[in-house]
Amino acid sequence: MKLVLLSSTILLAASTCLRAEPPGMSDAQEGFLYAKEVCANCHAIVSNETSPVREAPTFDEIAKKSERSVKTVIERIEAVHPTMPNIPMEREEMNDLAAYILSSDDEEPSNRP
Repeated sequence: MKLVLLSSTILLAASTCLRAEPPGMSDAQEGFLYAKEVCANCHAIVSNETSPVREAPTFDEIAKKSERSVKTVIERIEAVHPTMPNIPMEREEMNDLAAYILSSDDEEPSNRP
């Protein structure tokens, strides 16, 4: 019985850790490339831009509403939105996108000093 509880606890802890990588393990540049290819049709992905779809929040707004938390950004990405298409994402893509959304100024990472 103790072995079953210990195994369950370890599996639960491991699956929780896989939910969102620490910011240092994600690649904001890859997140930018993904956002440019997939998200930019509806969302403003760079600071000081307006979203092409008026109802779609900008990445700046998403970062602010998520209190700059990777976990919260990922929860927002995973949440069902009535006007947003269901875009299947790999965990790594989600982590990279969250890293980009939370990166300062939300501009293309290669343009930063």
